Amino acid sequence: MSSPALKAQLEDLLKAHRLQREAPPLRGERRLAPLPTGLSSLDELLDGGWPRGQVSEAWGAASSGRTGLALAAAAALTGQGALAAWVDPADRWSPASAAEAGADLARLLWLRGPRPGGLPRALAATDVLLGSGLFDLVVLDLAGFPRSDLARLPHTTWHRLQRTVAPLPVVLLILADAHLAHGPGGVSLALSPAEGCWVGQGPGRLLTGLSTQAHWSRRVQGRRLHLPAFA
Repeated sequence: MSSPALKAQLEDLLKAHRLQREAPPLRGERRLAPLPTGLSSLDELLDGGWPRGQVSEAWGAASSGRTGLALAAAAALTGQGALAAWVDPADRWSPASAAEAGADLARLLWLRGPRPGGLPRALAATDVLLGSGLFDLVVLDLAGFPRSDLARLPHTTWHRLQRTVAPLPVVLLILADAHLAHGPGGVSLALSPAEGCWVGQGPGRLLTGLSTQAHWSRRVQGRRLHLPAFA
């Protein structure tokens, strides 16, 4: 399917579901403040949260907490009546995990697709979602994609997405295995797993969460974060 056809299909989908915010912004309100991450310790690290109008990224190996971070932001956002979108070209996202994290699934648009050949369509869909102005948060989940596939994308890909999001009070959050891209005012958050959090002892003990070490590339400092076990 061509990009124009995909754009038209997505626009029709947004209209059909009548996605809109619960209420317009208050008179005089400007949504310029950072988007809360849903984790107070991370908000402190990032000076309030994810910067709006920017491409940001959370990257690290599997079980580093990247998905849990995005789910925490989606839960905080949808709980306030706003909209979030999750672009999932590898079809690996779990609505059950999102609901467990506290996200309102009625206010979270999930775009899923098969992995083969899915990257160009996922990027075109992301561009449409950003440009719609309906969503405060758009997550582009590229975790698990081979580096070689990502390297074949046009070098203008991330610049184009940054131009789309720049004039809008929206956060584009990319999830990836390694550093990929972020805007000039965006955040590149490197994550690494630290240790598991357990309840009980012996073989029957229960994993309740993962303690993750987070580093913001613009500051030489780290913070231990407690994330849900599904991250």
